[in-house]
Amino acid sequence: MLQAIEAEISPDGRVTLLEPLRLPRTMRAVVTILTPVDATLPQHGAGVALLRILDGPDFAAAPPGDPATMEREIAANRNAWGD
Repeated sequence: MLQAIEAEISPDGRVTLLEPLRLPRTMRAVVTILTPVDATLPQHGAGVALLRILDGPDFAAAPPGDPATMEREIAANRNAWGD
């Protein structure tokens, strides 16, 4: 099982997960160090916050997109690179 979750690692090596995680047993992990944390971004629970938006009434009430329009927009974006 490959699963990615966001975490912060302090200078002393302490790992803090930024979203809940439940595992069926002890698992191995690979840690990838990314660029420094941008203080202007949400620091905790960005994934949880996104799920709240997706589960919220505004998102649920939004009309579904037209498949043909979406396909045209996808094709336009693919071709926008001109390569």
